[in-house]
Amino acid sequence: MTMIPCKHLDYEGEYIDCEVKTCAPHFPDVKYWKRNNPPYEGAPVKVQFCKLRGRINGIFDCYNVGEMSCHEPCV
Repeated sequence: MTMIPCKHLDYEGEYIDCEVKTCAPHFPDVKYWKRNNPPYEGAPVKVQFCKLRGRINGIFDCYNVGEMSCHEPCV
């Protein structure tokens, strides 16, 4: 299955105590932010940051066309 990221995903930003990871070995091209120190117990740890919507509390929603209404595939 080919995973097509949304063009609005942000992997260049400065986010407090977060680091970019991949979903390797199964999806090595899928990147996400790992929050090393979540703000509260039970807060999402693996998230995306979107230039349009802010934090997305999941990894794959912004890679699958149709899951988010604002998804615009990277070309």
